[in-house]
This record gives sequence, C-alpha cells and structure tokens, in this order.
Amino acid sequence: MKTIGFITNLEKDPELSYTEGLIKFAQEKGCRALIKESFREKIKYGDAAPNTEKIYENADFLIVLGGDGTILRAARKAAGHELPILGVNIGTLGYLADVERNDAYEAIEKILDYDYKIEKRMMLEAFVEGEKGVREKFFVLNEVVVSSSVFSRMIEIKTEVNGDFLDSYRADGIIVATPTGSTAYNLSAGGPILKPDTELTAITYVCPHALFSRPFVVSGNDTIRLSFRADCDNAIATFDGQKRVTLERGESVMIKKADYYTNIIRTSGLSFYDILRRKMVEVRK
Repeated sequence: MKTIGFITNLEKDPELSYTEGLIKFAQEKGCRALIKESFREKIKYGDAAPNTEKIYENADFLIVLGGDGTILRAARKAAGHELPILGVNIGTLGYLADVERNDAYEAIEKILDYDYKIEKRMMLEAFVEGEKGVREKFFVLNEVVVSSSVFSRMIEIKTEVNGDFLDSYRADGIIVATPTGSTAYNLSAGGPILKPDTELTAITYVCPHALFSRPFVVSGNDTIRLSFRADCDNAIATFDGQKRVTLERGESVMIKKADYYTNIIRTSGLSFYDILRRKMVEVRK
C-alpha cells in the first residue's frame, strides 16, 4: 500500500474541496492518505498526522497542491527525507508543478502504475558568515538573492568563486540561481536559462551600474562568496524568496551545492522545452 502525503495551500483551496476529492480518489485506489490534523475539520477522508513532520517521515511520496511557492516550501523539507514530490498547479504559472489541476487524477494513476520518472534537482546551501563563524544556514531550490534593504539604493557586491576574485559591481542586488531557479527571478533579471538536470549555477547582477556587466555560469561544484564594503549596513539576503536575513557589517554569504536533491515526479511526458514554451505563452497572455 502506497502512503501519500498531501500538502495544500489553503489560499488556493480554502474549503479543501479539491484536496478532499484527490484524497478520496487515492483511497479508492488502495492508498493511505496522510493529512494535517487541522484539515480534519473539512476533510473526512485520510489519516490525520499530529504534525507536518510526520507526513514527511511516513509518506512514500508527496502531492503538493498550490503554486511554485508551496512547492518550494515542501521541497526544502522533503529533500532531507529523499521524498519525491508531485506538484499540482492550482496557482498561477507553476513552473515546478508537473500537472494542472484537471490532470491530477490521471497523474496519480500513472504513479501507481509506475508510469513516471523522477527528476533530481540540484539544491544550494547558503551560509551567512561573520567574524564569529556561521550565523545561519539555509537550503534553497531556486536562488539566493542579496540586495539593498533601502529602496532605490545600490550596494557594492564583491563576488569570489573558489576563492578567486570574479568581479565587483555596484548594483541593486545579485542572484545566485540553480538550474531550477534560472526560470524564476534570474530570468526576469536577464539571466540565462539552465536545463534543470544540469549541475550549474548562474550568477546574475540586478540592475548593475556598468554597461559591460554580464551574467556568469559556473560549475555547480564551485563555491561562491558574496561580500561587501566594510561600511555597508543595508544588505539583506533572501532565500527562495521566502526566508530573509539582514546582514550585519562584515558579514558575507557563502554558497555551495547542497548534499540534498529535490526529487520531482514527472508524469506528463512533456520535455523541459515543452513546459518552458507553454509557460512563456501563458506569460505573454
């Protein structure tokens, strides 16, 4: 019996009616469904877990219902458990989701029939470091962004790769993106699109005050360090657009490939280029 964990964005499915339909369908197919205890008020099917962590510990795979933000949050937790994720887009664009809401039932059947593949997505590990060592550590699937905390004010960012000086620019910020994150903020800032199954890292400055500034692509095995002028007191670091840290004077951000991967379930049969082309058309609309 397969055990499926269900993670739902309540803003996208406030009454949980869509989630309940999928859970009922999964149970009819002989699966055990795990849901949050708080969902029990609206969902009569499935087994309630005392906390979210128990879902990640006991599920064979996750079905994540929402947009990219919901999937990013789930991915960071699931990676440590090597737990595959099926993303169902009930948000807007949903680059990370494998299927749209009308195709979720068919996707579940395909998984149970072993008609799917797993895409391993590279993740990054970022360290906020100062004179006293590492202050905080984060795992990200999309990107690390360092920018000014003051609107319309640039900061001077020094970039090093494996200890070698790469360049220093005044800019609104800098993005260090994984291949998965290359189609997010990195793309909007003019950075390169990287194929998701590669192990590369994109470094893209945001609105640099230099005509010759161009994005860089480095190996996923390279270590990147971002540091600032000694008198800089307005830098912030954002991780996957969801975690934010104010950097103190003298601190830097060190970024390297994580030991964990995000495992994305693919059932649609669409290639990366098919998905990219489709999503770009939706943006133009």
